[in-house]
Amino acid sequence: MDIQLCDNLIGLGMSEKRTYTHLKDYTSDISYENEIKFKNDDRGNLDLTKQIDVLKAEKVALYQQVKELRNLEEGHQKLNGKLRLEIVQLKEEKERILKEQDLKNDQHTIDMLEKDNEIGRLMKKITERKQ
Repeated sequence: MDIQLCDNLIGLGMSEKRTYTHLKDYTSDISYENEIKFKNDDRGNLDLTKQIDVLKAEKVALYQQVKELRNLEEGHQKLNGKLRLEIVQLKEEKERILKEQDLKNDQHTIDMLEKDNEIGRLMKKITERKQ
C-alpha cells in the first residue's frame, strides 16, 4: 500500500495498528509490543523491604518448583507401578510358555521312543521271517 492511499484510509476513519512512514518499511516496529519495561528500583541492596520482596519472590518460585517436582514424582510413581505390573505379567507368561515348551518336548521324546520301539519290534519280525 503506498503512503498516499494509507493516509486516505486513515482520513476516512479507518485506523491500522501499524503505520509505516516508508513504502514497505518492515524493519522498524512501531507497535511497541516488543518493548522492554524497566522497573526503576531506587532502593539499595541493604533495604530490608527490598530483601523481603526478593525473598518472597524466591519463595514463590521455590514453591512452584517443589509443586512441579511433586507432580513429576507422582507421575513417575504411577508409571513405575504400571511397569512393575507389566513385568510380573511378562514373567508369568514366560513361565507358561516355558512349561508348554517342556511339555511339547516331553511329548516329542515319548513319541520318538514309541516309534523306536515300533521300529525295533518290526525289525525283529523281519529278521525272524528271513530265518
